[in-house]
Amino acid sequence: MQELDSAANMQLQQYAAKQGLSDKSQLPNGMKASLITQALQQLIIENNLLLTADKSGLSVSDEALRNLVFSFPAFQQDGKFNRELFNLYISQQNTTETQFLKMLRNQLALSGLTEPLVSGASASDIMAKNIFGFSNETRQVSYIQVPFNSFKPSASPSDAILKRYYDNHLWDFTVPEFRKVKLIFISPETVAKGLEVSDQQLLQYYNSRKNDFQKPESRNLEIVTVKDQKAAEDLATSWKTATWESIQQQTQKDNGFATTLAEFTAQSSPSAELADAVQKIALNTVSAPIKTPMGWSVFKVTSVVPAHEIAFDTVKSQLKTELVQAQAKQAFANNIKTIQDVLAGGEGLDGKLGGLGVVAVEGTLNEQGLNLEGDPAPIPSDDKVKQAIISDIFSKAKNAPPSLIQGDNNTYYAFVVEDITPAHQETFEQAKDRVLKAWQQQDIKKQANVAVTAIFKQAQDSHKPIQNTGNQQFTIKESDAFSRVNPSKTLPPELQAQAFSMQMGQTTMFESPDSFYVATLNNIKTPTPKDNPTAYNDLKDNLAQAEANDIYSSYIIFLNAHSKVDVNQQAVDAIIKQVSY
Repeated sequence: MQELDSAANMQLQQYAAKQGLSDKSQLPNGMKASLITQALQQLIIENNLLLTADKSGLSVSDEALRNLVFSFPAFQQDGKFNRELFNLYISQQNTTETQFLKMLRNQLALSGLTEPLVSGASASDIMAKNIFGFSNETRQVSYIQVPFNSFKPSASPSDAILKRYYDNHLWDFTVPEFRKVKLIFISPETVAKGLEVSDQQLLQYYNSRKNDFQKPESRNLEIVTVKDQKAAEDLATSWKTATWESIQQQTQKDNGFATTLAEFTAQSSPSAELADAVQKIALNTVSAPIKTPMGWSVFKVTSVVPAHEIAFDTVKSQLKTELVQAQAKQAFANNIKTIQDVLAGGEGLDGKLGGLGVVAVEGTLNEQGLNLEGDPAPIPSDDKVKQAIISDIFSKAKNAPPSLIQGDNNTYYAFVVEDITPAHQETFEQAKDRVLKAWQQQDIKKQANVAVTAIFKQAQDSHKPIQNTGNQQFTIKESDAFSRVNPSKTLPPELQAQAFSMQMGQTTMFESPDSFYVATLNNIKTPTPKDNPTAYNDLKDNLAQAEANDIYSSYIIFLNAHSKVDVNQQAVDAIIKQVSY
């Protein structure tokens, strides 16, 4: 199950990075289990495909593999393959050259199996033209926008009018339920903030890892790699008298690569063959060609770096970060258990929670997460966790005993609802200022509605577009052409949607949050592929790719249905348990 362990850890780390987390351990346990299951399913698919490729006689040559590696932009500098960049990538991926090349070889084999299946995928011209015409059809409207704030309240209403408005809109003057809450919140980050490590602790940590800072004797190399043995032999012969600069030029002509490797050791070697040869050769001696996973290599040891120790001060900052993170991870797990014990003992949130990395807040909020002043309540978490906390708060009874709840992103929280102020109706006197403001807003909206309706009715009755109705009160504007894939940036989306259901010359009326609109459709243009061949070809390519994806998915379903895969569930469960608390 080593393969699954490696794939699962990579899947977890990649997902954690996408979520903005520094480590996969911060993922919720349920998410970890789901991601490990996904990794297992992907391995099953890949193994089924590789088995089918092998039965079909598909193989990948060393030359094809080498050409693929040399073509990666990440491994190139100034347009040429750079061995140091390649080695750096291998190191960052926490793998070996042999494992990486095996992965690439498998990918090439899979491509050789599946590409012929999907290469014939295409989109018919009839389907493509219909979709192209529907998506890129453009429309233009003449329109009038009447903002509500272009009008003023017509009069100062009497208390009787305001009271009648209040009675007819009671729901607008209801105060939502508020809850007074005491909350604690804990995460690895909150625990880490409370941790302090002394220089003495750091020195002890440094000494406990003394072996990690002992650099063994190493060698600095100049090395060239080409694809065939004869070229390597010629380079080895020339190098005995030629300069390094000349050898680099000769290697380039042979379509190989030349680089230097600093502080080379057997542990950092990309291959066992190279490590063995470097260990045996004398200083400043050109080696005989040796076969490596990347081709044929020739090298020279230019200097020997004696074994040495990395000083404490050099790595002090790094050690502090590591030690705090390690202590926080362990303390977090211990603190969670302590908090659970405290709460289970009935001590509540006033129990012995000091020094555990807990953030405590208290205050009053409504179901929208706003406090009494209308500001967002200061809950110390991201929006997703905050919404979960608020939802939990408004589902608990007053003074219900707190319990520790696990949220997303490896967070935990507990709370107690200390008081509940039920939603209630404000009296007319309490809400009078808001009633007046609401009445005035309704009044100016009514004036705008009357003005726009008059224009709309005139256009309807005369069967004329709004620009021919003789309107003198409002400015008539002409929109730019807009389509479903390229909407207007000035017209409301709802008005544009209406325009695509209207007939030529038809007039409509529309209300937005701050304005009324009246608009006449005055232009429709349905494009052909000749109008924009690039966009049309891109659409056909996307449709063909969608069909190819469907073919690939169907083939995978077929292989899985006809393969017999036995999953060692105990081993899978062990991996899930290993990465979970």
